[in-house]
Amino acid sequence: YVFRNTADTMSETTTPATDYLRQYLPLAIIEKLEAGAFRQLCSHLQDRSDEVQNIDLMTISGFCRNCLAKWLVMEARNMKGLDDSSNIDVKQALDALGYDEAAQYVYGCEYATWKRRHAKKASDEQMQKFNDSKPLWAKHNKEVLATKADKPPIPMKVEPSMASSTGTQIGNASSSLLSNVCCQDIDETPKPQAPPPETKKARTVSPIEIPAPPKDGVSFNIAILTVSDRASANQYETGDLSGPAVEQSIQTTIQSMNDNSVEYKITHKAIVPDNIGEIQTLLRKWSSSDGEDNSVDVIFTTGGTGFAPRDVTPEATLGVLDRECKGLMSYVMTECSLQQPLASLSRGTAGVIGRSMVVNLPGNPKGVGEIIPVLLPLVLHAVKDLQQTE
Repeated sequence: YVFRNTADTMSETTTPATDYLRQYLPLAIIEKLEAGAFRQLCSHLQDRSDEVQNIDLMTISGFCRNCLAKWLVMEARNMKGLDDSSNIDVKQALDALGYDEAAQYVYGCEYATWKRRHAKKASDEQMQKFNDSKPLWAKHNKEVLATKADKPPIPMKVEPSMASSTGTQIGNASSSLLSNVCCQDIDETPKPQAPPPETKKARTVSPIEIPAPPKDGVSFNIAILTVSDRASANQYETGDLSGPAVEQSIQTTIQSMNDNSVEYKITHKAIVPDNIGEIQTLLRKWSSSDGEDNSVDVIFTTGGTGFAPRDVTPEATLGVLDRECKGLMSYVMTECSLQQPLASLSRGTAGVIGRSMVVNLPGNPKGVGEIIPVLLPLVLHAVKDLQQTE
């Protein structure tokens, strides 16, 4: 294949001392060196997913893992010499390569899964530095990044090539932020190290992929209903903590998606006691079942999902649902219980009233923060379906 001309992408001010590669090596060899360096960079970042956050990469260098994925797509668009009939499948595969596919290569897993496992909430200081670094940020042409074709029906059989000539494999965990070539004396012979003390192996869990937001984007309204006798009677010194925890978790989860196509607005908030009648009144009022124009797309209730005598939120919800969605909360609680077994004790349910989605969350603010990152990406797809016209 004929790739882009590396020489054309170099600065005109490149000095002879830094132009060694182009002076002494064929272009095809330079391309292989570049590809190997790219693989090593992806490997380095994959092994440091917890320690090296995207926001810090953007602040320091103006690019992050997402930029690497987008540059990979850009190279696919710029590749030439594939118009003859023998390369039809390759060209189609390149034209069908989009950000999601490229991100899976760069991250070593689907982007949504990486965020769930490794992304951390940014501090105020990190956000300030991040916003101050905007002049450094890489720019990407969305039109060029858009896919140009459907995926080929049958994937080509390609030999795995995630190892460089040094034999370094992606996925080898590292205990250091330094790369495998940084700050090392090439003449120094590494000293043998004593094996680490044996530790009890932690339980490993097979990852389940969380879907990305709907491709065409989604815009939706949210209502938050806190169900609590004490909160409704204003008996907490701190006030209601459950409702604000839902609001904060929604905001954090959507921000972590790094996807401008997801828009939301919280239009209704209220607190009611653990009373079936009062819960159902607001669920009907906020949903599309009453025929009013003030209906919302998603209603999150928080509280009343346990086993105490007055925990009646699931019963109240089931009493007004048109259609129950048993699989949603079953999946979410199964996922969350892998980290916190007590999550399986939540009796929350989910379903649809008219065109409004209703989801029961626990009243514990910490539990809310663990559930919404798993739940919300799924709810977005349900909302998209409910918004479809006949």
